[in-house]
Amino acid sequence: MHYLTQLVTEIIQQYGYLGIFILTTLEQFIFPVPADIFITIGTSGGLDYKTIMVFVLIAALVGSYVVYFLGKYLGHPVMLWLFGQKRLDKGEKFIKKYGVWGIIIAGLTPLPFKIVTWTSGIFEMPLGKFTLGVVLGRMPRYLITGYLSVLIFKTKFYATPEMSAIILGALQGVTEFLPISSSGHLAIMEHFLNLPISATDLEMFDIFLHGGSLLAILIYFWRDWINVLKEFWQMVTKLKFDKNTLAAKLVIGTIPAIIFGLLFKGVLTGRFRNLGYIAFFVILVGIVYLYVEWKGKKNHMESVSFKKSFIIGTAQALALIPGVSRAGSTMATGMLLGIKRKAAARFSFMLGAVAILAANVYALISIKSGAVMPNLSFTLIGTGVSFIFSLFSISWLLKFLEKNTLRPFAFYLMILGSFIFMMLKIF
Repeated sequence: MHYLTQLVTEIIQQYGYLGIFILTTLEQFIFPVPADIFITIGTSGGLDYKTIMVFVLIAALVGSYVVYFLGKYLGHPVMLWLFGQKRLDKGEKFIKKYGVWGIIIAGLTPLPFKIVTWTSGIFEMPLGKFTLGVVLGRMPRYLITGYLSVLIFKTKFYATPEMSAIILGALQGVTEFLPISSSGHLAIMEHFLNLPISATDLEMFDIFLHGGSLLAILIYFWRDWINVLKEFWQMVTKLKFDKNTLAAKLVIGTIPAIIFGLLFKGVLTGRFRNLGYIAFFVILVGIVYLYVEWKGKKNHMESVSFKKSFIIGTAQALALIPGVSRAGSTMATGMLLGIKRKAAARFSFMLGAVAILAANVYALISIKSGAVMPNLSFTLIGTGVSFIFSLFSISWLLKFLEKNTLRPFAFYLMILGSFIFMMLKIF
Protein backbone atom coordinates (compact mmCIF):
# COMPACT_ATOMS: atom_id res chain seq x y z
CA MET A 1 0.00 0.00 0.00
CA HIS A 2 2.87 2.35 0.77
CA TYR A 3 4.29 1.74 -2.71
CA LEU A 4 0.92 2.47 -4.30
CA THR A 5 0.57 5.70 -2.31
CA GLN A 6 4.00 6.82 -3.54
CA LEU A 7 2.95 5.95 -7.09
CA VAL A 8 -0.24 7.97 -6.70
CA THR A 9 1.74 10.94 -5.36
CA GLU A 10 4.12 10.85 -8.33
CA ILE A 11 1.26 10.63 -10.83
CA ILE A 12 -0.58 13.58 -9.26
CA GLN A 13 2.61 15.66 -9.04
CA GLN A 14 3.40 15.00 -12.70
CA TYR A 15 -0.06 15.08 -14.29
CA GLY A 16 -2.06 17.20 -11.82
CA TYR A 17 -5.82 17.22 -12.36
CA LEU A 18 -5.64 14.74 -15.24
CA GLY A 19 -3.83 12.29 -12.98
CA ILE A 20 -6.52 12.67 -10.31
CA PHE A 21 -9.24 12.11 -12.92
CA ILE A 22 -7.64 8.91 -14.27
CA LEU A 23 -6.88 7.51 -10.81
CA THR A 24 -10.40 8.25 -9.53
CA THR A 25 -11.94 6.61 -12.59
CA LEU A 26 -9.83 3.47 -12.07
CA GLU A 27 -10.50 3.49 -8.32
CA GLN A 28 -14.21 2.90 -8.93
CA PHE A 29 -13.64 -0.60 -10.29
CA ILE A 30 -10.07 -1.90 -9.96
CA PHE A 31 -7.46 0.44 -8.41
CA PRO A 32 -7.05 -0.39 -4.67
CA VAL A 33 -6.20 3.11 -3.35
CA PRO A 34 -9.30 5.15 -2.34
CA ALA A 35 -9.97 8.48 -4.08
CA ASP A 36 -10.00 10.20 -0.69
CA ILE A 37 -6.19 9.92 -0.79
CA PHE A 38 -6.05 11.53 -4.25
CA ILE A 39 -8.05 14.48 -2.94
CA THR A 40 -5.81 14.84 0.11
CA ILE A 41 -2.58 14.62 -1.92
CA GLY A 42 -3.84 17.08 -4.50
CA THR A 43 -5.02 19.57 -1.88
CA SER A 44 -1.81 19.30 0.14
CA GLY A 45 0.16 19.85 -3.07
CA GLY A 46 -1.52 23.19 -3.68
CA LEU A 47 -4.02 22.18 -6.37
CA ASP A 48 -7.27 24.15 -6.43
CA TYR A 49 -9.97 22.43 -4.36
CA LYS A 50 -12.80 23.45 -6.69
CA THR A 51 -11.11 21.98 -9.75
CA ILE A 52 -10.11 18.80 -7.90
CA MET A 53 -13.70 18.18 -6.83
CA VAL A 54 -15.07 18.74 -10.34
CA PHE A 55 -12.64 16.16 -11.75
CA VAL A 56 -13.24 13.70 -8.89
CA LEU A 57 -17.03 13.85 -9.03
CA ILE A 58 -17.14 13.43 -12.82
CA ALA A 59 -14.58 10.61 -12.66
CA ALA A 60 -16.62 8.84 -9.95
CA LEU A 61 -19.63 8.72 -12.27
CA VAL A 62 -17.57 7.76 -15.33
CA GLY A 63 -15.75 4.98 -13.49
CA SER A 64 -18.96 3.68 -11.94
CA TYR A 65 -20.66 3.52 -15.35
CA VAL A 66 -17.64 1.70 -16.79
CA VAL A 67 -17.76 -0.98 -14.09
CA TYR A 68 -21.57 -1.24 -14.34
CA PHE A 69 -21.44 -2.06 -18.04
CA LEU A 70 -18.40 -4.29 -17.65
CA GLY A 71 -20.30 -6.26 -15.04
CA LYS A 72 -23.42 -6.32 -17.21
CA TYR A 73 -21.74 -7.57 -20.39
CA LEU A 74 -18.69 -9.50 -19.12
CA GLY A 75 -20.44 -10.87 -16.06
CA HIS A 76 -19.31 -13.58 -13.67
CA PRO A 77 -16.05 -14.77 -15.29
CA VAL A 78 -14.22 -11.43 -14.91
CA MET A 79 -15.68 -10.82 -11.47
CA LEU A 80 -14.64 -14.31 -10.39
CA TRP A 81 -11.10 -13.79 -11.68
CA LEU A 82 -10.75 -10.38 -9.98
CA PHE A 83 -12.33 -11.06 -6.59
CA GLY A 84 -12.86 -14.80 -6.16
CA GLN A 85 -16.01 -16.87 -5.60
CA LYS A 86 -16.38 -15.98 -1.91
CA ARG A 87 -16.44 -12.22 -2.49
CA LEU A 88 -18.69 -12.66 -5.52
CA ASP A 89 -21.23 -14.56 -3.41
CA LYS A 90 -21.10 -11.88 -0.70
CA GLY A 91 -21.57 -9.13 -3.26
CA GLU A 92 -24.54 -10.95 -4.79
CA LYS A 93 -26.27 -11.37 -1.41
CA PHE A 94 -25.56 -7.76 -0.45
CA ILE A 95 -26.90 -6.17 -3.63
CA LYS A 96 -29.97 -8.44 -3.76
CA LYS A 97 -30.81 -7.67 -0.14
CA TYR A 98 -30.18 -3.92 -0.05
CA GLY A 99 -30.44 -2.82 -3.69
CA VAL A 100 -29.71 0.88 -4.21
CA TRP A 101 -29.20 1.30 -0.45
CA GLY A 102 -26.33 -1.16 -0.70
CA ILE A 103 -24.58 1.11 -3.20
CA ILE A 104 -25.15 4.16 -1.00
CA ILE A 105 -23.84 2.39 2.11
CA ALA A 106 -20.80 1.04 0.25
CA GLY A 107 -20.10 4.49 -1.21
CA LEU A 108 -20.20 6.21 2.17
CA THR A 109 -18.28 3.60 4.15
CA PRO A 110 -15.16 1.41 3.84
CA LEU A 111 -17.27 -1.43 2.39
CA PRO A 112 -15.86 -2.79 -0.93
CA PHE A 113 -17.56 -0.41 -3.38
CA LYS A 114 -15.95 -2.11 -6.40
CA ILE A 115 -17.60 -5.46 -5.69
CA VAL A 116 -20.98 -3.80 -5.17
CA THR A 117 -20.79 -1.86 -8.46
CA TRP A 118 -19.61 -4.91 -10.43
CA THR A 119 -22.45 -6.94 -8.92
CA SER A 120 -24.99 -4.23 -9.76
CA GLY A 121 -24.09 -4.59 -13.42
CA ILE A 122 -24.09 -8.40 -13.34
CA PHE A 123 -27.59 -8.54 -11.88
CA GLU A 124 -28.76 -5.66 -14.10
CA MET A 125 -29.91 -3.15 -11.50
CA PRO A 126 -31.80 -0.35 -13.36
CA LEU A 127 -29.32 2.32 -14.43
CA GLY A 128 -31.35 5.12 -12.83
CA LYS A 129 -31.24 3.44 -9.41
CA PHE A 130 -27.55 2.69 -9.86
CA THR A 131 -26.83 6.37 -10.67
CA LEU A 132 -28.80 7.54 -7.62
CA GLY A 133 -26.83 5.14 -5.41
CA VAL A 134 -23.49 6.39 -6.75
CA VAL A 135 -24.45 10.07 -6.37
CA LEU A 136 -25.79 9.68 -2.81
CA GLY A 137 -22.96 7.36 -1.79
CA ARG A 138 -19.83 8.71 -3.41
CA MET A 139 -20.48 12.46 -3.69
CA PRO A 140 -21.03 13.30 0.01
CA ARG A 141 -18.01 11.22 1.00
CA TYR A 142 -15.69 12.96 -1.44
CA LEU A 143 -17.02 16.42 -0.55
CA ILE A 144 -16.42 15.76 3.15
CA THR A 145 -12.92 14.40 2.46
CA GLY A 146 -12.11 17.46 0.38
CA TYR A 147 -13.38 19.83 3.03
CA LEU A 148 -11.34 18.12 5.75
CA SER A 149 -8.27 18.30 3.52
CA VAL A 150 -8.78 22.03 3.12
CA LEU A 151 -9.00 22.45 6.90
CA ILE A 152 -5.94 20.31 7.56
CA PHE A 153 -3.68 21.86 4.93
CA LYS A 154 -5.08 25.40 5.28
CA THR A 155 -5.48 25.80 1.54
CA LYS A 156 -7.92 28.29 0.10
CA PHE A 157 -11.42 26.92 -0.28
CA TYR A 158 -14.06 28.41 -2.47
CA ALA A 159 -16.78 27.33 -4.84
CA THR A 160 -18.02 29.43 -7.75
CA PRO A 161 -21.65 30.63 -7.59
CA GLU A 162 -22.52 28.27 -10.47
CA MET A 163 -20.99 25.27 -8.68
CA SER A 164 -22.79 26.29 -5.49
CA ALA A 165 -26.11 26.50 -7.36
CA ILE A 166 -25.67 23.00 -8.80
CA ILE A 167 -24.70 21.49 -5.43
CA LEU A 168 -27.58 23.11 -3.55
CA GLY A 169 -30.11 22.45 -6.35
CA ALA A 170 -29.25 18.74 -6.46
CA LEU A 171 -29.36 18.54 -2.67
CA GLN A 172 -32.76 20.24 -2.54
CA GLY A 173 -34.20 17.99 -5.24
CA VAL A 174 -33.12 14.80 -3.48
CA THR A 175 -33.83 15.79 0.11
CA GLU A 176 -37.18 17.59 -0.41
CA PHE A 177 -39.03 14.34 -1.03
CA LEU A 178 -36.89 11.84 0.76
CA PRO A 179 -37.92 12.13 4.43
CA ILE A 180 -34.56 13.53 5.57
CA SER A 181 -35.16 17.34 5.72
CA SER A 182 -34.13 19.52 2.79
CA SER A 183 -33.81 22.66 4.95
CA GLY A 184 -31.52 20.83 7.38
CA HIS A 185 -29.28 19.50 4.60
CA LEU A 186 -29.11 22.89 2.90
CA ALA A 187 -28.08 24.53 6.18
CA ILE A 188 -25.43 21.84 6.75
CA MET A 189 -24.03 22.21 3.23
CA GLU A 190 -24.04 25.99 3.45
CA HIS A 191 -22.06 25.81 6.70
CA PHE A 192 -19.46 23.17 5.88
CA LEU A 193 -18.77 24.25 2.30
CA ASN A 194 -18.43 27.97 3.10
CA LEU A 195 -20.36 28.85 -0.04
CA PRO A 196 -19.66 32.33 -1.45
CA ILE A 197 -23.22 33.57 -0.94
CA SER A 198 -24.51 36.03 1.62
CA ALA A 199 -26.88 34.83 4.34
CA THR A 200 -29.70 36.98 2.92
CA ASP A 201 -29.25 35.54 -0.57
CA LEU A 202 -29.14 32.00 0.80
CA GLU A 203 -32.44 32.36 2.65
CA MET A 204 -34.16 33.70 -0.47
CA PHE A 205 -32.37 31.20 -2.71
CA ASP A 206 -33.67 28.30 -0.58
CA ILE A 207 -37.22 29.41 -1.42
CA PHE A 208 -36.52 29.44 -5.15
CA LEU A 209 -34.96 25.98 -4.92
CA HIS A 210 -38.25 24.82 -3.43
CA GLY A 211 -39.89 26.35 -6.51
CA GLY A 212 -38.07 23.78 -8.65
CA SER A 213 -39.46 21.05 -6.41
CA LEU A 214 -42.95 22.57 -6.73
CA LEU A 215 -42.78 22.40 -10.52
CA ALA A 216 -41.79 18.73 -10.29
CA ILE A 217 -44.83 17.95 -8.09
CA LEU A 218 -47.17 19.78 -10.47
CA ILE A 219 -45.86 17.85 -13.49
CA TYR A 220 -45.66 14.41 -11.83
CA PHE A 221 -49.20 14.61 -10.40
CA TRP A 222 -50.70 16.67 -13.23
CA ARG A 223 -53.88 14.55 -13.48
CA ASP A 224 -54.52 14.93 -9.75
CA TRP A 225 -54.03 18.67 -9.97
CA ILE A 226 -56.54 18.97 -12.83
CA ASN A 227 -59.09 17.14 -10.65
CA VAL A 228 -58.26 19.42 -7.71
CA LEU A 229 -58.85 22.53 -9.85
CA LYS A 230 -62.18 21.10 -11.07
CA GLU A 231 -63.26 20.36 -7.50
CA PHE A 232 -62.24 23.81 -6.35
CA TRP A 233 -64.08 25.48 -9.23
CA GLN A 234 -67.25 23.52 -8.48
CA MET A 235 -67.14 24.57 -4.83
CA VAL A 236 -66.71 28.23 -5.85
CA THR A 237 -69.49 28.22 -8.45
CA LYS A 238 -71.92 26.31 -6.22
CA LEU A 239 -70.88 28.20 -3.09
CA LYS A 240 -70.74 24.86 -1.29
CA PHE A 241 -67.76 23.51 0.64
CA ASP A 242 -67.42 19.75 0.05
CA LYS A 243 -65.12 18.34 2.69
CA ASN A 244 -64.84 14.99 0.89
CA THR A 245 -62.93 16.45 -2.07
CA LEU A 246 -59.14 16.43 -2.30
CA ALA A 247 -59.23 20.20 -2.86
CA ALA A 248 -60.93 20.75 0.51
CA LYS A 249 -58.49 18.42 2.26
CA LEU A 250 -55.50 20.28 0.82
CA VAL A 251 -56.95 23.63 1.88
CA ILE A 252 -57.64 22.58 5.47
CA GLY A 253 -54.26 20.82 5.64
CA THR A 254 -52.40 23.96 4.55
CA ILE A 255 -54.00 26.38 7.03
CA PRO A 256 -51.96 25.27 10.12
CA ALA A 257 -48.64 25.69 8.26
CA ILE A 258 -49.59 29.18 7.05
CA ILE A 259 -50.66 30.34 10.53
CA PHE A 260 -47.64 28.74 12.18
CA GLY A 261 -45.32 30.21 9.55
CA LEU A 262 -46.65 33.76 9.86
CA LEU A 263 -46.39 33.65 13.65
CA PHE A 264 -43.13 31.80 14.25
CA LYS A 265 -41.10 31.47 11.02
CA GLY A 266 -38.62 34.21 11.92
CA VAL A 267 -37.96 32.77 15.36
CA LEU A 268 -37.64 29.17 14.18
CA THR A 269 -35.46 29.72 11.11
CA GLY A 270 -33.21 32.10 13.01
CA ARG A 271 -32.69 30.31 16.31
CA PHE A 272 -32.88 26.70 15.12
CA ARG A 273 -30.73 27.10 11.99
CA ASN A 274 -27.79 26.52 14.34
CA LEU A 275 -26.09 23.20 13.47
CA GLY A 276 -26.34 21.94 17.03
CA TYR A 277 -30.12 22.22 16.94
CA ILE A 278 -30.26 20.67 13.46
CA ALA A 279 -28.23 17.67 14.64
CA PHE A 280 -30.58 17.22 17.62
CA PHE A 281 -33.74 17.39 15.50
CA VAL A 282 -32.55 15.02 12.76
CA ILE A 283 -31.70 12.40 15.40
CA LEU A 284 -35.08 12.95 17.07
CA VAL A 285 -36.90 12.57 13.75
CA GLY A 286 -35.01 9.34 13.07
CA ILE A 287 -36.21 7.93 16.39
CA VAL A 288 -39.79 8.98 15.54
CA TYR A 289 -39.59 7.08 12.22
CA LEU A 290 -38.60 3.90 14.03
CA TYR A 291 -41.56 4.30 16.37
CA VAL A 292 -43.93 4.98 13.46
CA GLU A 293 -42.83 1.84 11.61
CA TRP A 294 -43.27 -0.22 14.76
CA LYS A 295 -46.70 1.28 15.43
CA GLY A 296 -48.03 1.27 11.84
CA LYS A 297 -47.40 -2.36 10.85
CA LYS A 298 -51.09 -3.06 10.15
CA ASN A 299 -52.08 0.14 8.35
CA HIS A 300 -54.73 -0.45 5.68
CA MET A 301 -56.36 2.90 4.81
CA GLU A 302 -55.78 4.14 1.25
CA SER A 303 -57.42 7.58 1.58
CA VAL A 304 -57.14 10.58 3.90
CA SER A 305 -60.23 11.95 5.65
CA PHE A 306 -60.97 15.65 6.14
CA LYS A 307 -60.16 15.50 9.86
CA LYS A 308 -56.92 13.62 9.29
CA SER A 309 -55.93 16.15 6.63
CA PHE A 310 -56.00 18.87 9.28
CA ILE A 311 -53.93 16.75 11.69
CA ILE A 312 -51.35 15.98 8.99
CA GLY A 313 -51.27 19.68 8.07
CA THR A 314 -50.54 20.55 11.68
CA ALA A 315 -47.59 18.15 11.59
CA GLN A 316 -46.40 19.83 8.40
CA ALA A 317 -46.02 23.09 10.34
CA LEU A 318 -43.23 21.46 12.36
CA ALA A 319 -41.12 21.37 9.19
CA LEU A 320 -40.42 25.08 9.65
CA ILE A 321 -37.81 23.87 12.13
CA PRO A 322 -34.57 23.13 10.19
CA GLY A 323 -33.80 19.44 10.54
CA VAL A 324 -37.46 18.37 10.62
CA SER A 325 -38.51 16.92 7.27
CA ARG A 326 -41.77 18.24 5.83
CA ALA A 327 -42.32 15.06 3.82
CA GLY A 328 -41.24 12.93 6.77
CA SER A 329 -43.41 14.67 9.35
CA THR A 330 -46.55 14.42 7.19
CA MET A 331 -45.86 10.82 6.11
CA ALA A 332 -45.14 9.71 9.67
CA THR A 333 -48.30 11.40 10.98
CA GLY A 334 -50.39 9.83 8.24
CA MET A 335 -49.02 6.40 9.10
CA LEU A 336 -49.75 6.95 12.81
CA LEU A 337 -53.34 7.69 11.75
CA GLY A 338 -53.59 4.30 10.03
CA ILE A 339 -52.88 5.33 6.43
CA LYS A 340 -50.76 3.11 4.21
CA ARG A 341 -47.19 4.26 3.64
CA LYS A 342 -47.48 5.01 -0.10
CA ALA A 343 -50.87 6.74 0.26
CA ALA A 344 -49.45 8.89 3.07
CA ALA A 345 -46.49 9.81 0.86
CA ARG A 346 -48.70 10.75 -2.07
CA PHE A 347 -50.88 13.04 0.07
CA SER A 348 -47.72 14.46 1.66
CA PHE A 349 -46.36 15.50 -1.75
CA MET A 350 -49.64 17.10 -2.81
CA LEU A 351 -50.00 18.95 0.51
CA GLY A 352 -46.38 20.08 0.34
CA ALA A 353 -46.93 21.61 -3.10
CA VAL A 354 -49.53 24.01 -1.69
CA ALA A 355 -47.21 24.99 1.18
CA ILE A 356 -44.28 25.53 -1.21
CA LEU A 357 -46.48 27.66 -3.49
CA ALA A 358 -47.50 29.82 -0.52
CA ALA A 359 -43.83 30.26 0.48
CA ASN A 360 -42.86 31.30 -3.05
CA VAL A 361 -45.70 33.81 -3.29
CA TYR A 362 -44.50 35.25 0.01
CA ALA A 363 -40.96 35.42 -1.41
CA LEU A 364 -42.12 37.36 -4.49
CA ILE A 365 -44.03 39.81 -2.27
CA SER A 366 -40.89 40.25 -0.13
CA ILE A 367 -38.82 41.02 -3.23
CA LYS A 368 -41.25 43.72 -4.30
CA SER A 369 -41.08 45.23 -0.84
CA GLY A 370 -37.30 45.62 -1.01
CA ALA A 371 -35.83 42.19 -0.16
CA VAL A 372 -32.62 41.19 -1.93
CA MET A 373 -33.06 39.13 -5.13
CA PRO A 374 -30.31 36.53 -5.69
CA ASN A 375 -28.31 36.65 -8.94
CA LEU A 376 -30.60 35.60 -11.82
CA SER A 377 -28.33 33.02 -13.49
CA PHE A 378 -27.42 31.58 -10.07
CA THR A 379 -31.11 31.25 -9.23
CA LEU A 380 -32.10 29.72 -12.58
CA ILE A 381 -29.33 27.10 -12.44
CA GLY A 382 -30.22 26.06 -8.90
CA THR A 383 -33.96 25.95 -9.62
CA GLY A 384 -33.45 23.92 -12.82
CA VAL A 385 -31.22 21.36 -11.11
CA SER A 386 -33.66 21.17 -8.21
CA PHE A 387 -36.52 20.43 -10.64
CA ILE A 388 -34.66 17.57 -12.37
CA PHE A 389 -33.58 15.88 -9.15
CA SER A 390 -37.02 16.43 -7.56
CA LEU A 391 -38.79 14.70 -10.44
CA PHE A 392 -36.51 11.70 -10.16
CA SER A 393 -36.81 11.57 -6.36
CA ILE A 394 -40.64 11.56 -6.37
CA SER A 395 -40.75 8.64 -8.80
CA TRP A 396 -38.11 6.67 -6.94
CA LEU A 397 -39.55 7.18 -3.44
CA LEU A 398 -43.10 6.17 -4.37
CA LYS A 399 -41.77 2.91 -5.84
CA PHE A 400 -39.44 2.41 -2.89
CA LEU A 401 -42.21 2.77 -0.31
CA GLU A 402 -44.30 0.05 -1.96
CA LYS A 403 -41.98 -2.62 -0.56
CA ASN A 404 -39.78 -0.80 1.96
CA THR A 405 -40.09 1.13 5.23
CA LEU A 406 -38.86 4.41 6.69
CA ARG A 407 -36.22 2.59 8.75
CA PRO A 408 -33.29 3.23 6.35
CA PHE A 409 -34.05 6.96 6.54
CA ALA A 410 -34.24 6.74 10.33
CA PHE A 411 -30.79 5.18 10.58
CA TYR A 412 -29.39 7.69 8.07
CA LEU A 413 -30.71 10.64 10.11
CA MET A 414 -29.30 9.30 13.37
CA ILE A 415 -25.89 8.77 11.74
CA LEU A 416 -26.03 12.25 10.16
CA GLY A 417 -26.91 13.94 13.46
CA SER A 418 -24.12 12.10 15.28
CA PHE A 419 -21.67 13.10 12.53
CA ILE A 420 -22.65 16.78 12.86
CA PHE A 421 -22.13 16.69 16.62
CA MET A 422 -18.74 15.09 16.05
CA MET A 423 -17.72 17.72 13.49
CA LEU A 424 -18.82 20.56 15.76
CA LYS A 425 -16.79 19.11 18.60
CA ILE A 426 -13.66 18.73 16.43
CA PHE A 427 -13.84 22.11 14.69
